[in-house]
Amino acid sequence: MPLHHNERILQEMFAAFTDFTAPLDRVLAFMTPDYRQCVDGQDMTLTDFQTHTQALRNALCRLSIDIQHCVCEGDKAATVHVAHAIRHSGTESLIKVVAFYRFRAGRICLVDELTHVLQGHGKDKNLGGLQ
Repeated sequence: MPLHHNERILQEMFAAFTDFTAPLDRVLAFMTPDYRQCVDGQDMTLTDFQTHTQALRNALCRLSIDIQHCVCEGDKAATVHVAHAIRHSGTESLIKVVAFYRFRAGRICLVDELTHVLQGHGKDKNLGGLQ
C-alpha cells in the first residue's frame, strides 16, 4: 500500500532532522514560516526549532527516529516514535514520543508532542525542547 502523502513528509523530515550533515535549511523547508511546536508544555516557534535542532547537533553525535505507528487523515497525522540519541560521551537514551501534526500546503505547521524517557537519565526528558 502506498504511503499517505503526510506520512512521506514526516519520513523525509525525520531523515533530514537526523542527518547532522544536512544543512539546517533542508530541515526547516519542511515547516511553514508560522510553525509552532509544543513539547511537554514548552512552546517553540520556527526560530526556536532551528535553535533546538542546532543544540541537538551540538549535544549528540547521532540521533535516529523509529516510527512505530503513524495515522494520517486529511491535513493531520499522529505518530508514536522512539528517538535513539547518542551523546558525544557515548551515553545513550531512548525516548518515546507521542506526537500530533497539522499540515498546510504540504508543510508542517504544528506539532504537539509528549515525551517519555525509556532509557537514560532524567535530564534526557529535556532533549525534546533542548535550546
